[in-house]
Amino acid sequence: MSQKNISNHVVLYVKAGMDGECYGACPFCQRFYMVLDLKAKGGSLTYNINTVNMARPLPEFKQYANRLPVFKHGDEVVIDSDEIVQYIDENFLKPDLRYDNLQAHSQCLDIFSKFNFFIKNVSSTAEGLLNEIKSINDYLARTETKYLAGNSITHLDCLVMPKLQHIRIAAEAFKDFLIPRKYTHFWRYMETAYNNDTFRKTCPSDQEIVFHWSSKRETTPLPEKKRRFYTIDTEPKFTLTVPH
Repeated sequence: MSQKNISNHVVLYVKAGMDGECYGACPFCQRFYMVLDLKAKGGSLTYNINTVNMARPLPEFKQYANRLPVFKHGDEVVIDSDEIVQYIDENFLKPDLRYDNLQAHSQCLDIFSKFNFFIKNVSSTAEGLLNEIKSINDYLARTETKYLAGNSITHLDCLVMPKLQHIRIAAEAFKDFLIPRKYTHFWRYMETAYNNDTFRKTCPSDQEIVFHWSSKRETTPLPEKKRRFYTIDTEPKFTLTVPH
């Protein structure tokens, strides 16, 4: 680490929410928010989360990038997700979030794209998404580990947990799709997420998740009744329990 970056304080720029100021619902931003919070708990760093309204980004942010998230440490600005992971792992060692479980990694590669096809009507049925959920469920049943790559949280969980929360909330809101209760190992993993302080701290509200997908042109419009349910004017809702 260079002398100019000797401080252990970092900044993460993330998507602002519905009001243009509060914390928004970008799963890729939450991924690194989780990583920084875990590293902070390990004593490796301190951090600030700065929200960015991409419709009116501050000049301070515009000089760095035109997409989110953005990581800043001293004079170093990192935009590419893989490079952010590498930079954090090289400079802030504790806890070690690396993993080498390629089977766990490959198990989670396709679920978010299948969800995107479903929520944007590229796929007319939920079959592809259900197959991916079942696949993760069956994998967790075989491994019997607490987290995806073992019994400790890793970068893979920080990547996947926010996506699964988006899938749960948005698929129900836009498509009336409920993840079947029979996938008990999948739900056990979601419960692990919900019991994790870092996930709970970094998880956006249900309203923000719905707003995130509403703002995409390809997404099925919400019925009026649901628009009222997920309005910014209501108390923030956080679905952080599993069905029983």
